[in-house]
Amino acid sequence: MSGKQPSVPYVPPEVGRRVVELVAKGQVIKAVAEVRKATGADLVSAKTYVDGMRVEWIGAQVTVEVEEKVRALLAEGRAKDAVKLVRDAAGLGRSEGKDFVKALQGGWRRGRATVGTPDGGTPDGGTPIWGTLSDRVRVYVDADDRASAVALVRDEPGMTSDEAGRFVDALD
Repeated sequence: MSGKQPSVPYVPPEVGRRVVELVAKGQVIKAVAEVRKATGADLVSAKTYVDGMRVEWIGAQVTVEVEEKVRALLAEGRAKDAVKLVRDAAGLGRSEGKDFVKALQGGWRRGRATVGTPDGGTPDGGTPIWGTLSDRVRVYVDADDRASAVALVRDEPGMTSDEAGRFVDALD
C-alpha cells in the first residue's frame, strides 16, 4: 500500500444525494452498498467516503453559533460538555454528537469535510471530499484517476468532455 488514503471513483450527483438520504436515516450500511454498486469501489474506500458524507450531514444539523460554542468548549478541554451541547442544540443522538466533536477536533470545517479514520484522525491531512469543485477534482487527480476527475467536471457544471479535460489539466 502506498500510504495514500482510499479513493472512491467519481460518485454521480444522484448517487451522492441518495447516500445523504440514507445517512440521514441512519442507514450507513445501505449507503456504503450504494457507493460500491455505483462506483465499483472497495469496501474500505466506500465506507470512508460515506463516513465523510455523514460528518457533512451532521454538520448541516448544527448551527454556526452552536459550532462556535462547541469550539470554545473544546479550547477549554471540555469535550464532554461540547458533545452534550451538540446533542441538545441539534437534536442529535449520542454517536452523532461525539462524531461531530471528533470531526471538529480532527480539523473539519463547514463546507470542506475531510475523510478520516474511524477514530477521528485524518492521515496525511485527510482527503477533501467537499468544498470547491477544484478541491474535489484534485482528489481524483492526486489518486491518478483522471477519468473520474473529468466526469465530475463534465457532470456538475455541465461542461463538454473537452472543456472538462482542459479544466482538469489546468489543475496539474
